Amino acid sequence: MKKTPGLIAIAMSILLFNACKKESQSVSPEQSVTSASINDMISEHGNNPDEAVFKTNASATSGGHVYTESNAAAQNSILVFEQNADGTLTMQQEVASGGAGLGVGLGSQGALVLNETHQWLFAVNAGDNTVSSFSVAADGSLTLQHTAESGGTKPNSVTVHGNLLYVLNTGSSSICGFTVEADGRLSKIEGSLHALSNPAADAPQISFEPTGKALYVTEKATNKIDRFMLNATGAIASADFMPSTGETPFGFDYGRNKRYLIVSNAAGGLAGAGSCTAYALSNGMLTDRNGAVPNYQGAPCWVATTKHGAFAYVANTGNNSLSSYYISETGKLYLVNAIAAIAGLATIDVAVSTDNRYTYAIGSLSHTLEQFERKPFGQLEHIGTITSLPAVAAGLAIY
Repeated sequence: MKKTPGLIAIAMSILLFNACKKESQSVSPEQSVTSASINDMISEHGNNPDEAVFKTNASATSGGHVYTESNAAAQNSILVFEQNADGTLTMQQEVASGGAGLGVGLGSQGALVLNETHQWLFAVNAGDNTVSSFSVAADGSLTLQHTAESGGTKPNSVTVHGNLLYVLNTGSSSICGFTVEADGRLSKIEGSLHALSNPAADAPQISFEPTGKALYVTEKATNKIDRFMLNATGAIASADFMPSTGETPFGFDYGRNKRYLIVSNAAGGLAGAGSCTAYALSNGMLTDRNGAVPNYQGAPCWVATTKHGAFAYVANTGNNSLSSYYISETGKLYLVNAIAAIAGLATIDVAVSTDNRYTYAIGSLSHTLEQFERKPFGQLEHIGTITSLPAVAAGLAIY
């Protein structure tokens, strides 16, 4: 098997750098990597919060749920899977979404999302330009509450913070905001409809900044990351269109207790050219931490971080695989495994379970939901496969 570059290669380059730059003062862990101390760096001398789950006294948590949508053109539906004690999944329910799917791949991250308390789930219906809300019962089952016009065309990503919800309409290159009422109804916010930087932006994801005061949107076609600041009513107050460090920014998640934005760079889908970039969040603006860090894969698109944000898993559609990155305490990225796991044909959405023990990914061409147990140092162990997933299933939400 061909060996893939990873943290070993990065460690050797840092060794050579440090040999040329002798310093007497103390240095941070990521500046003092040697091939003998890679695992110690990742474990942070035993203090890495995302490694604590592997201690012998840690136990698995059953009763979680994983959600995806069929995205079927005639009738979109939400599929509910129950998490077993060993991390494997069992099909529990399929419920009509109240709208139509697109019938082809969405090419987006965040097609459906849970709110912070897991009381509500929201999903896009890209085929008829609507978004739906569902109440979530104690057993994880769903009840459709409301379906509303999305404010644009081809909604493909949705995000929620408190009682505010925003939808990305990639067909019309716009975003639109809603208030989530107590009964789950969605009420459009006046002044929330706003254009992206370009009518052909081809945007794949929208997400609230952790404080809820701003939104980020990635634009594949323009190599931009947009920041929309919100006012007290939840409407758009200002917009900034920032250049992306990497080419074709796609999916993103937050690292290190949500202090950094971890973005995949699909590089136009060019074989072996993919990378990821970490950005520090400063008053909503983004500051690149250590460039576009390559993973040597094709079309890295979807990103999911672990509970405390010390690791990121990236789905590589072009290589049917997941890569793993370590995120240092200062927000710098280091490739751990270029191929941490094979994850179905044309891997797309990826998610980490709330108990921090398991990772799930969709194989879009194999129509599978692949299941993995997390292992120390960014490793993944395959534990099962859900077969016969709907042909154009999209999105993963989990708790």
